[in-house]
Amino acid sequence: MAVDPALLEGVSITFRQILLPIQAVLFLILLIAVSVWDISKRTIPDGLQVGIAALSLLQFQPQHLLGILTAFPYLAAALCCRNGKGIGGGDVKLAGALGSVLGLSGGLFASVIGLAGFVIYGMGLQMYQRYRKNEKQAPLPVGPFLAAGAAVIYFMNIGGMNL
Repeated sequence: MAVDPALLEGVSITFRQILLPIQAVLFLILLIAVSVWDISKRTIPDGLQVGIAALSLLQFQPQHLLGILTAFPYLAAALCCRNGKGIGGGDVKLAGALGSVLGLSGGLFASVIGLAGFVIYGMGLQMYQRYRKNEKQAPLPVGPFLAAGAAVIYFMNIGGMNL
């Protein structure tokens, strides 16, 4: 007995429509958790990164596997700045996990948005500290900015503005 291809396509579309909101809510929850954890502890747990990467399975697209390559610029920066004040391994893994959900172009755009926010915030904070004559500078977490960039790109993609 042969199965009608139109029926299979309808079931597939319905299944994807059910999984998309689940993925979106879980993605947003994990991004918030990454941000809170990185702000408070200055580290990003591997479990959160694995959870983000696992979400790519809910809407799996083979081309999104290339998104893992978005971790390489962060890896290069981490290797160049080993003084402990630069990008850490958690940021590298986070970029790869986000890329697995967003794909290569989405991951790169999320990085650009997140790092632009990081630079603007960092410059503003530095100007404020100079104005207040505060010489002490705490390291800034990159994770919340990457998470914000990823959220922007993710919801743009859901809204039909695919990158």
